[in-house]
Amino acid sequence: MDDLLARCADLPVRELAPGELLIAEAAAPGPLYVLRSGVVEVRTGGRLLTRVEQPGSFLGEVSVLLDRPTTAAVVADGPASVHVLEDAAAQLQARPELLLDVARLLARRVTALTVYLSDVREQYADTDGHLGMMDRVLSALVVQGAPSVEPGSERSDVPGY
Repeated sequence: MDDLLARCADLPVRELAPGELLIAEAAAPGPLYVLRSGVVEVRTGGRLLTRVEQPGSFLGEVSVLLDRPTTAAVVADGPASVHVLEDAAAQLQARPELLLDVARLLARRVTALTVYLSDVREQYADTDGHLGMMDRVLSALVVQGAPSVEPGSERSDVPGY
């Protein structure tokens, strides 16, 4: 991550106050951010999804790459600092080393998800219903690429993600 932060050294920096909103949920694609310091919370439907505290973490990358509205809000949990890539898609094209960093991040996420879903498949292989269909889910992710779906849940107690 130190290399990534060094590659971002020439980018503008935005300082965030505790509780400050960096990315609004369902917002149009905007800048791409790289966490320099501090902690941010990723929230969807008002609920905490995760906390990001690793310097060099990208924020807003999925929205930028897919040119779709954001799926979560990002809020500073205390003072935080981010590098800002305005016109992110153009910046990533002009700076292939940053695009490779984003690709590596997404590859790590897909790998973790695939390992998890493989475990679920093994546990529920003989089950009917959504847990028993992990073979199809894994095939769609690994072989064909993710299908075009709208985020959400059939459960009313789970916010759309």
